[in-house]
Amino acid sequence: MAIDILFELIEHGKYELIWPFILEYENNMNPFAERKLHIRNISTICEESVNPDDNILLTSKDIIKISKIKNKDALHLASAVFANCNYFVTCDDKFIKAIENNKEQLKDVIKDIKLYNPIDFLRKEMDIDVIE
Repeated sequence: MAIDILFELIEHGKYELIWPFILEYENNMNPFAERKLHIRNISTICEESVNPDDNILLTSKDIIKISKIKNKDALHLASAVFANCNYFVTCDDKFIKAIENNKEQLKDVIKDIKLYNPIDFLRKEMDIDVIE
């Protein structure tokens, strides 16, 4: 439900969605045709595409060194940093916790990006009470 609300807000122009190159790569590797198509359709509402860049790679390496998260996850976050995003919304609570646990050491790397799962984003940023 929270994700559906987020997509509705994006479609109405309240927020912008970016499409990082790592998501394209991961989606191309997706063995499930229906999911692959659904994710590809989401790309059509993205305002911006983030292409590979040396700065993204360097930022992702810093994120990995400090937080010990997976390479692909670090590339997602580094892409958001590169695109100057205000928010990073993910369903991966373990990822969020790893970043939050290292927030002080990462502050110069990830800047002011706020990390949320979809429910917490709606609760804290939109003041919408979503039932889990």
